[in-house]
Amino acid sequence: MGRGQGKYNMLRPSQVFELPVFLTEVSALTDVDENTIACVHDEAASVYFVSLRDGSVLDSMTFSGPADMEGLTRVGNEFFALRSDGLVFHLGGRASRLSVRDTFWLDVPNKNIEGLGYDERKGLVLISPKDFVKGAKEGKDERVIYAIDPNAKEHVPSVVLRLSLEGLVEQAERKGIATPRRRKDDGQEVSSLKLRYSSVAVHPITDHYYLLSAADRTLLVVDRSGTLIDLVMLDEELLPKPEGITFMPNGDMWISSEGKGRTPVLARYAFQK
Repeated sequence: MGRGQGKYNMLRPSQVFELPVFLTEVSALTDVDENTIACVHDEAASVYFVSLRDGSVLDSMTFSGPADMEGLTRVGNEFFALRSDGLVFHLGGRASRLSVRDTFWLDVPNKNIEGLGYDERKGLVLISPKDFVKGAKEGKDERVIYAIDPNAKEHVPSVVLRLSLEGLVEQAERKGIATPRRRKDDGQEVSSLKLRYSSVAVHPITDHYYLLSAADRTLLVVDRSGTLIDLVMLDEELLPKPEGITFMPNGDMWISSEGKGRTPVLARYAFQK
């Protein structure tokens, strides 16, 4: 299994913070400033601001009623928060106490959408569905990332990345990167990679897409064309259900994991140039 192509030591995080129990179902991360990140969790339409000095919650702001919130990303001084059914809340900045500027539905064929990220170079909000589109065999193999222009009047999604699950497994095998495996009834071993996106982020230095799949406990890294860079199996003990990822401008990567019977955590992986 890949270990980050030398960019990160995925076996030894630089810092680990235990999050409060009320963030057991932490489900998204976004950077705020050099000392703060923000997150949401599955049961409340609230944004929590977390200190990167000690992992404490500095502030929280509620913007709607109870909801299954799954995605969060910062765009300038504003935020976009995602409900799992595809409803997006466009929120004003912290100074406005995260007032709701607008809401809109994502017009995509997927029914379970978990991740938002921001592509700063292209000025687009990225959308990562957890499910694949039911129907044709090709749909089961395809994994898509959409994007919207946050400044457009109509938020019409476009496809910015289209991956083949089978193609990724083939690329991994050629690179000597093992994928999760399962044994079929006839004894044959095959890849069990599901790649059900829980979050997406763009690396600020390498410009690669980083895609979390909590279902596999994997971190997929691909370039802008969709070519495999790495596939990393995450530490099951530390990150039993990795749901959120974000980067600091210096390349440091933060990943959050739901508690899943234990304390939720926030882990930093220092970027190695």
